[in-house]
Amino acid sequence: MRSGLAVLALATFVAPLAAQSPPPLDKTELIRLLTNPLFAQTEVADVVRRSCLKFHPTERDWADLRSAGAGGEVIASAAACDSRRSSSAGSSVSASDEASQPVTAMAQPADVVTMAGMGGSVRVRLSRGRTPLRRTTLALRGTTVLGLPRDASAVTDDSGIAVFRLPPVARTGTHQFEIRTGGGATLPVQPAVLYSVRSSRATRVRLTPDYIAFRGTDSTATIVAAVTDSLGNPVPGEPVDLSGGPTPLTAITDSLGRATLAVTTGSVTRGGTVQVRVRGLAPVDMEIAAPAGLSGVNTGFLPAASAYGPVGNPLSEPLIFRARTVQGTAAAGRTVRFRTLNARVSPESAVLDSTGRVRVDVVLGIRAGEAAVIASIDSVERIVTLRAEPGPIDSLILDRNGETVNGRAIVVQVGVPFALRLRARDLYGNATSIEALGQALRAGRGRLNVRQQDLQLVTLESADTAVVVTLKAVRLGSYQFVIGSGITANVRVDAVQQRP
Repeated sequence: MRSGLAVLALATFVAPLAAQSPPPLDKTELIRLLTNPLFAQTEVADVVRRSCLKFHPTERDWADLRSAGAGGEVIASAAACDSRRSSSAGSSVSASDEASQPVTAMAQPADVVTMAGMGGSVRVRLSRGRTPLRRTTLALRGTTVLGLPRDASAVTDDSGIAVFRLPPVARTGTHQFEIRTGGGATLPVQPAVLYSVRSSRATRVRLTPDYIAFRGTDSTATIVAAVTDSLGNPVPGEPVDLSGGPTPLTAITDSLGRATLAVTTGSVTRGGTVQVRVRGLAPVDMEIAAPAGLSGVNTGFLPAASAYGPVGNPLSEPLIFRARTVQGTAAAGRTVRFRTLNARVSPESAVLDSTGRVRVDVVLGIRAGEAAVIASIDSVERIVTLRAEPGPIDSLILDRNGETVNGRAIVVQVGVPFALRLRARDLYGNATSIEALGQALRAGRGRLNVRQQDLQLVTLESADTAVVVTLKAVRLGSYQFVIGSGITANVRVDAVQQRP
């Protein structure tokens, strides 16, 4: 932001417009504006358009203005102002006087921006005084740097506009092309256009170093993210975010497409990773070396062939634990220790072999549900989660209204249906699937009714966890109800008269 003094200084040239036309600028005043670092080119050009010039610029004047820092917009504004003043002064002269006016060429706009890998175009207006010059060939001197065999040329249309089509360019950069006649002759005030090729959107981010290893008393490490487009051009001004620690970090790429992020030992987890993100791209992981140089990413259990099995049984194959350093070498000779939840392992500690691996046999616990094996090596801890599945049916349980009735007697009313729920347990008391038994009971429900003619089966519904049997006593009496196949459950049913 410029100071109030700078704004006040520029206002001395602009403010008189509120009441009357501002006085034209002489050469000294114009150079003073151009060499003042507080004024942008667009502001100087605006002052020139408003005030016009007190002098007719010669070739030497144009050269002096360019040396003072005049860009394409300022030069074009000065040339247009000079032509406009000449036209105004000679508005009452004849057509022959119009023909004596100088030829002016002006790029519209004077600054053209395109993206790397994309073509661009430059529009130039050619006129004599106020009259557009039609069907005139113009050239852009210097466009061979874009890979053209010769400088680009174009012919003006009926409006005096020539459009130059420029090829795609792979590399970023800024070029100034001079507008000349088709034969290569210079034009008054040597008009030019500033052509800028900028990088396209980011398509790749590369991190340096490959990993972070805090050494000795080091407490800070630096990550450099280089962001480029699809053609390898650096992408400046791009936000780069780092996450994975307690406080996210953000840096902006510089003119070389590089962003620097500093991490400290307290801001990241050793043995873990941080993520670097650039909008529109997949996140990139960077590893933080664990103490003793272990790789947190490549230290842990390999994927298990089978991570589940019946309670009280061993896994079908041993687990394999592997440890590597951040350099990618096997962490051979180091001791790893194991502890478990709802499981047993053998061995409980072991030394890593030459490949940095050790095999461990696992027997699942007797409680159905999750089991785990935890490995500790140096200060790195890794865990693998397993699952203990219930075993086969060992016993059946009948209940009525949530109360177990196995081997007991229940009282029911004649002709009134009642429900019994059948569940299964394995050898260790875990609830287990009863689906297969339910299918067998549905298939044999006809035989069940034949055996129990006075205790009729009304419905039988089965799911994975329970079978619900609805019965009805036909007459008074006591009946023994037995259900199951091989393994059974039973209850005595005493049928009494319905209450009035």
